[in-house]
Amino acid sequence: MNTVYSINEVSMTFDLRSDLREITSEYDEKKIFLIFEANTWTHCWPLIKDFRPVPESNILILEPGEENKSIQQVIAAWDGLGKAGADRSSLVINIGGGMLTDLGGFAASTFKRGVAFINIPTTVLAMVDASTGGKTGVNFRGLKNEIGVIRQPKHVFLYLPFLRTLDRHNLLSGYAEMLKAGLIADQELWNRLKIFNLDGYDEKEFGRLIWRCVEIKKEIVTADPEEHGIRKALNFGHTIGHAIESESLRSGDPLAHGYAVAYGMIAEAALSSNLLGLTAGAVSEICQTITHLYGNPPAIIKDQEIMLGWMKFDKKNRDNHIIFTLLEEIGKNRVNLEAGEEEIRKVLVNVSL
Repeated sequence: MNTVYSINEVSMTFDLRSDLREITSEYDEKKIFLIFEANTWTHCWPLIKDFRPVPESNILILEPGEENKSIQQVIAAWDGLGKAGADRSSLVINIGGGMLTDLGGFAASTFKRGVAFINIPTTVLAMVDASTGGKTGVNFRGLKNEIGVIRQPKHVFLYLPFLRTLDRHNLLSGYAEMLKAGLIADQELWNRLKIFNLDGYDEKEFGRLIWRCVEIKKEIVTADPEEHGIRKALNFGHTIGHAIESESLRSGDPLAHGYAVAYGMIAEAALSSNLLGLTAGAVSEICQTITHLYGNPPAIIKDQEIMLGWMKFDKKNRDNHIIFTLLEEIGKNRVNLEAGEEEIRKVLVNVSL
């Protein structure tokens, strides 16, 4: 394969069309199915079109947006696969952002009790987070990824030219997960990310930063594929972040996942200070870096009842206790930490706006 970096089933490639042709060579064209959402169909498909003469009837295009990460869209995918004749020997290729790779992976994992699938992430968020690690799923009852399974893809291809189609907002949404990787596992990475210029960025350097984030996630997932222990480190910023995101979806003004996680990391850094003694200097560094990139947290974060209401439904919880991953220091995390409601309220009411 024409890979720049490779680890297990994840590769960064500079010739995606050729690598797709190679990895799908064992499949007849009629057994290959592609799932897009409308934006990636428009912007990304032309960059790899005709890697194989796949029938047009085998190409499914779903609705974009986190608000469409629903069981209804999964049913649409199942229906499309069924009508086009997919079976257990088929291959599904998901091409899109985190919403699409989560949803497409779930659809493939459950259709006919499991069809092989490949993820081709087209956003920073999907490259460093959603497309790797085997988590799939959809939102349900307003809750993020409430329904899903863990099933590893056959392969994940990272192709940096796709990122050239993204605006700054979408770059930043994925960048939050990169910042998280540095905060939980690699202070040197965090330091590099703090000073990296996303405006007119150097693609090779950005690729190196992305790949380091992939390495961190793969190391963690390989050690704990079913999320019984250390894999929970990846949840830093997500307990409060998912509450912010869920409320934004409910209110009809969706906030990008990465922005919600970024604001969640501000609050959870403060909680880390209260519970683990993360230094005031580290908390200030995290807050200043994130607010410089993402602006101040939305006012809803101060509504303690709404935030706690969402957090109580978080799937990471245990015995009605709200569970967090927090920081002892930048680059070092601790998982499975309980925080009482009063401790959480104190953080929410004091978060900077």
